[in-house]
Amino acid sequence: MESSWPWQFVTVSNEEKIHRRELLDLRGAFAQWSVMLVIVLLRVTYQGWKSISQTNRGADQPRAPISWWNRPPKNGWLETRKQYAVCGLWLSWLTGLSVWNSGNDYLHLTKALGHVALSQIPLQVLMSPVAYISTSKPSAPSIFSFLTTVPQGTITPYHRLFGRVVISPLLFGHVILYLSFFVQSSHPDFGSLLEKRVQDLDVQCGLTALAATIALLFYVRPRGSAKKGIARAWAGGSMQDRRRTFYYGHISLVVLLCVAAYFHVAQAQKYMIQSLGAFVLNGVGSWIMVKYGN
Repeated sequence: MESSWPWQFVTVSNEEKIHRRELLDLRGAFAQWSVMLVIVLLRVTYQGWKSISQTNRGADQPRAPISWWNRPPKNGWLETRKQYAVCGLWLSWLTGLSVWNSGNDYLHLTKALGHVALSQIPLQVLMSPVAYISTSKPSAPSIFSFLTTVPQGTITPYHRLFGRVVISPLLFGHVILYLSFFVQSSHPDFGSLLEKRVQDLDVQCGLTALAATIALLFYVRPRGSAKKGIARAWAGGSMQDRRRTFYYGHISLVVLLCVAAYFHVAQAQKYMIQSLGAFVLNGVGSWIMVKYGN
């Protein structure tokens, strides 16, 4: 590695390896506990804002124009500048958490990026609008919406951006740094360590997870015309049919990502099990809301 780059390939003892593993677990815990803190803050602040709005709703008032902050950064985009900024701040927090206490250990930083990214997948699942294809109540709240009392329509854009702006960059950073390490490291039998590692199951699972992540970035939900975008490749059928096709395709890619991550490294398994539990909990909660909720 070049001397200007602060992280280097270093050799660590067994005791240092144990310490680094403990730091990785601590990062994952911090990342997930920060989510719990956000849920509490959102519930308190949203309830306070809602109470003030109801108090001031007495007289008819003209609706305020949409601010620059609440407009998309580009025409045709679905999410607003505020939503991008919030996800960007969360990415900054998680990146800082990955860098924290990594010293000059290149591989420790590399593992930290992937570890922190995977710790956020349960949150991504809890925010998902699982009633998306429901004909009666497609905007039924997710578990995250239920816990924070924020409407699902407000949370869904963050669910979309969270995968693109937060989780994906961290995973890409993890993969790029690891591949760079493999390319720069030699192997006595294969020449390059990359040639050896791509034949190992754990790396193959990691590359599969990467492929699923890339596919999710381009597999966007259908909007109006079915003539553009990978997710709109089907031209026939009603909008409900296209929404259903997208939903099942999206879920399949997420399952592929989670299964590949589960077999990629043992430390990812607890997060993938949490994601499965979040999916079941979110699905059951949404079904109850659709069937019995107002």
